[in-house]
Amino acid sequence: MSEKNKIGIRFHGFRFLRFAFEQQDDIDTGEDFDIELGTNIDVDKSTIVVNVLATFSRKSSDKIVAQIETASLFQIKGIEPSEEQEEPPKYPEGLLVTAISLAISTTRGAIIAKGCGSFLEHFLLPIVDPKTFLPKPDDQSKLIAEDNNT
Repeated sequence: MSEKNKIGIRFHGFRFLRFAFEQQDDIDTGEDFDIELGTNIDVDKSTIVVNVLATFSRKSSDKIVAQIETASLFQIKGIEPSEEQEEPPKYPEGLLVTAISLAISTTRGAIIAKGCGSFLEHFLLPIVDPKTFLPKPDDQSKLIAEDNNT
């Protein structure tokens, strides 16, 4: 039986980078909001940072009423970076999906807790497929090519 390299992930920290909203006291029953969700993943040799940006827009006025950005920090175990290695290792897709999922879920709960008493407690972040937030291989190739051209 072959031995597989086991990689572990540990949630190491969370913080709000931005928590800005305009209280909405005149919300009609049944009124809806558009909630846009985006992520940015930054990896290095032993950590992954997932930033989550949530933008709440009121459908009735098409006005952005809240922008919330968080950062979740994960430490990676099982990959020993060498001193000669300049680039971060390529992490398995499943590991990145797990980090994204945890970051979005933690952001959802933190918005509920910090937004308690405001309209935000009634409009939760949607349940999403974290795989949709992974950079596509074509996008990664373009970014590397652009970085090499500058």
